[in-house]
Amino acid sequence: MEEKKTKTTKDIITPERKADIPLNSVQFSKTWTFWETYSSKTKKLTNYSDSNKLIFKWNDLITFFQFWNKYPGNDIKNILFDGINLKYFFNEKYRVTSMNIFQEGIQPMWEDESNKGGKYFQCDYQIKKDDMEDFSKLANIHWKKLALCTMGGSIPYADYINGIRFVDKTDFDRGKIIMFRMEIWVRKGLDKNKLDELKKYFSQNLGCPKVVDKDITA
Repeated sequence: MEEKKTKTTKDIITPERKADIPLNSVQFSKTWTFWETYSSKTKKLTNYSDSNKLIFKWNDLITFFQFWNKYPGNDIKNILFDGINLKYFFNEKYRVTSMNIFQEGIQPMWEDESNKGGKYFQCDYQIKKDDMEDFSKLANIHWKKLALCTMGGSIPYADYINGIRFVDKTDFDRGKIIMFRMEIWVRKGLDKNKLDELKKYFSQNLGCPKVVDKDITA
C-alpha cells in the first residue's frame, strides 16, 4: 500500500505578497472635514453655528472610506427622511438636516469668511413618497460621486470649491413636502463664464436638469 504524503507548509504555494499602496498615491491635496447639521424637535437652535457638529476629518482616500463605510449616512435613508419617518437622535431629539463635506478650516455656514462673497449651486429634488426607494439609491450614488470628485479635484475649478452639502428639506409643516438638495459652495473669484461651466458640470453629472446659483451673503 502506497503511503500518502502529508503536505507541509513548504509544499503550499502562496501568492506573492502585494506591495503596500504608497500613501502619496491616495492622498488628497487638501484635508477635508465632515459635518452634520441639526434641527431640534424640542428647542429652537438660535445660533446656527450650534447646529453644526464636526464629525471627522481626513486627507486620503483610504481614511475617507474607512469612515464612510461605517457611517450610517452612507445610505441617506438611515439618517434622513426615509419616506415614512423623520429621524431624531440623541437626548436632545436632534434631526440631521444636512451632511456637509468642507475643506479643513471652513465651516458649512454663510458667515465663514472663506464663504462670504461666493456662490452656491443648488439642485432640488422634490419627489413623491412612492418614489423614495428609487430616489435614495440614485441619491447615494450621486452624493458619493460628488464627494469623490470634489476631494479628488476632478471638478472644474476645484481649487475654488469650499465644500458640498446634501440637505434634507422635507417639511411636514408646509403640506408634507418631500425635498432633498445637493449644493456646491464656491469661493469668490470665478467669472461668469467659469461659473456657467461649473453649473453645466453639476447639471450633467448629478442627474439635475435645473441648477440654480445663489449668492452667499452673511
